[in-house]
Amino acid sequence: MNLEAELGRLLDHEAIRALTADYARLVIAGDGRAVGALYTEDGVFKAGVAHVVGRAKLQDFLAGALTPGKSIPLVVNHLIEVTGDEATCVCTMFTPWYRDETPGFCGDYRDRLRRVDGRWYFAERDFIFHQGRPAGA
Repeated sequence: MNLEAELGRLLDHEAIRALTADYARLVIAGDGRAVGALYTEDGVFKAGVAHVVGRAKLQDFLAGALTPGKSIPLVVNHLIEVTGDEATCVCTMFTPWYRDETPGFCGDYRDRLRRVDGRWYFAERDFIFHQGRPAGA
């Protein structure tokens, strides 16, 4: 076993898990501009009818779409594959409630990630709804 390679793999996996945790934390805070900053310059977000391309457009879109404390996303079951500076991650997200009395929803994020200057970013987040859906999604 190559310990250096294994350590690198573990560090990449942990950095990607931390990125998804930061994303959820910033969604809870309603900080759409900071959520958008977690994407590459050419990043893509897809969920339901939403399809937004480019970090600046994502920041504008998410700044208008998020309200502090209205969505509490819980992210679990990360399946991560890293190849050099590119990675994929599939993880399950559910929120127990959304926008006051509306029931929550759940689904899978299917992510492509890219390491830029030593840091992982989302190149693409594609959210596939399994159950429920917020209004307009």
